[in-house]
Amino acid sequence: MLNYRLVAVLIFLSSVFVPLASKWAAESHGSWFRPFVVWAIIVFAAYILQRHRTTNES
Repeated sequence: MLNYRLVAVLIFLSSVFVPLASKWAAESHGSWFRPFVVWAIIVFAAYILQRHRTTNES
């Protein structure tokens, strides 16, 4: 079963984060690992949201 709340949150975070990541990648004096840290936080948040979900496939 599809979790619409998770999909909505991921789409929202992607729409906010992708322009920031491209801006951060273009900066020459910025930290190169910053986009990876933010993506790791997004993946961790998705894991936390999915962890409490029970499966009802019967």
